[in-house]
Amino acid sequence: MSKEEPSLKSERRKCYEARDQYAACIDKFLSQGKSEKEATNSCRSERKNFDGNCPTSWVNHFIRKDQFERYKKTLAAQGVNIADHNALND
Repeated sequence: MSKEEPSLKSERRKCYEARDQYAACIDKFLSQGKSEKEATNSCRSERKNFDGNCPTSWVNHFIRKDQFERYKKTLAAQGVNIADHNALND
């Protein structure tokens, strides 16, 4: 079991690094005013790396989470009063 842990830890680290690179790429293009679809198309190589280093279920989870975080920030910027203020906090 101890031999598997370093391997699992390094695999997890690779996944998180790939996730962060993909998210940074998406954020870069969205901040330039591109649509979500345009940003996704522009970040194909980062997405391929992300898909290759993470389990599919994690990829889907991280993408949904990232989209939801951006949605919450958009709502807050528009001044939408959200009943549960904890929903806007990390």
